[in-house]
Amino acid sequence: MRVRTRAWPLLVACAVGVLWAGGPARAADRSRPASPAPGPAAEPGVGSAAASPPHTGPVPAPAPRADLAFHGHAVIDGDRMEVRLTPRDHGPAAVPEASVRLRWSAGPAGTVALSPGCARTGERTVVCGTGALVAGQAGEEIRLGVRLRVPAPEVTLEVETVWNGGVTDPDRTNDRLRVLVLPTCDEYSF
Repeated sequence: MRVRTRAWPLLVACAVGVLWAGGPARAADRSRPASPAPGPAAEPGVGSAAASPPHTGPVPAPAPRADLAFHGHAVIDGDRMEVRLTPRDHGPAAVPEASVRLRWSAGPAGTVALSPGCARTGERTVVCGTGALVAGQAGEEIRLGVRLRVPAPEVTLEVETVWNGGVTDPDRTNDRLRVLVLPTCDEYSF
């Protein structure tokens, strides 16, 4: 019985200490979220997330934004297909360099006539650099001449940006195109 008698005053003293240390103030102010309970920090990956040290390095700047677009013309005359493509930067930022891939559905026969800055990367694929693009202006025209292996009733030309110079492009609809070109000697614009 003696042990219980001594424990009771100790429990009362602890309760009074808790109340005096902010218990009633916290009870009255329920609009504030409770602060985490003191105690040992959790190990990383165990239980709740461990506190991470504050970030002391520089915060990276967001990537500049530029809307790349490609417009051009394609024509098939017999077994020969000509493509002219003009890159354009609608801004707001300039693009230091970009690359565009052109792929056609019909395989070429032999060599492909390429503009400077272009390279054949597959049987039916060419990648071309655009050079630096100034915001709000068109870049240099890219020209390709392809002799088709056999005359085709139609050729699908795919145009797509493969590298945008590190900018963020908010509108990818105008730099990913599929154009159906018929062998009518008519120029198809895209």
